Formats: sequence, structure tokens, C-alpha cells
Amino acid sequence: MAEELGVAPMAVRQHLYTMQEEGLVSFVEKAEGRGRPTKYWSLTEAANAYFPDAHGDLAVSLLMEMREVFGEDGVERLLAARTADQKKSYKKRLKGALTLEGKLSTLAEIRSEEGYMASSMAAPDEEGAFLLVENHCPVCSAAATCQGLCKYELELFQSVAGRGAEVTREEHILSGARRCAYRVRPKHKKAAR
Repeated sequence: MAEELGVAPMAVRQHLYTMQEEGLVSFVEKAEGRGRPTKYWSLTEAANAYFPDAHGDLAVSLLMEMREVFGEDGVERLLAARTADQKKSYKKRLKGALTLEGKLSTLAEIRSEEGYMASSMAAPDEEGAFLLVENHCPVCSAAATCQGLCKYELELFQSVAGRGAEVTREEHILSGARRCAYRVRPKHKKAAR
């Protein structure tokens, strides 16, 4: 590497150790005769963020092909199955959350782990209501191709909130908003706008 980059071997080692501290590379040592073992460096999963990513293009292409091959009904069945799996997964994580506030807080954690940069808070203009806000959409290109993703997302949030709550989307990235925002209110509360 030093020869390829035109720098001293020690400079390469320093960069590799710095990258290791940042979790971008790791190494394995292999004994190869006399002397110290040789270090074989490789990139970690975290380093993938620095390289081109075609997941979005692949998802869009697959959705278009699914629609072509299976029709709109097939795509709907696929989205419904995906949502059912998400509901099961989310509900496992939500077992300890007994209040609406607790459920939404846990939901925001889950969604943030999935890349949505989510948060939940009390609605400032309505007592008893909450806002679930997603500041980023990691599936935006796929959602633009298949609006059903957003429809089923709303169904998923309603399932998490439970029968005693009503979830409505107030802001939508695909409609030009800077974020997606959902108002979640207990059903016995009326809007105080």
C-alpha cells in the first residue's frame, strides 16, 4: 500500500490504526515463517458507508419488476406480508411499553435504528396527543415508486399505537415536506385546534 500511495509504510500503519479505532477496518494475524505474524487488513461493515450504494436503485427496480410480473395485487400482498412481519417484530420490542407515550418512544427508537432519525414528543397544541416525527426516509426512492409503502407504514403505526389511539399523517416527505410527521391522539380526545 505504501508503494502504491507513495508514502512511508509507517504512514500507512498510522492510518490503518486510526481507521481501526473508528471501526472501519480490522485485521487478522497469520504466522508466515520467522518473525512477527503478518497482519491482513480488511474493511468492516461500517466502512460500506464510504462506497457507492445501489440499494435504492435495486429496490426501485425490483418494485417495478414485481408490479410488471405479479400485478398491483401481487405488490399489495407483498407489502401486507412485510407489514405483518414488522408488526410482529415491533410488538416484541414494545412489550414493556404500557402507555401511549412509552409505545411511541420505543417506536421512535426502533425507527431511528432503521435510519429514520425519529423522535416522539407531546403535541404542543393538543393535550394528550403526541407527535411522531421522522426527519429522514431511508426508503424514499422506493416509496416514490410504490406509494403503498407509505400507506402500510401508517397502518403499522396505528397497530403499534393500539385501538385506543388514532394516527394521522400531517407532514409527508413525498409531498414536499421536510419530514414525515404523525399525530397520535387517544380516541376519546378531540382535536383542540
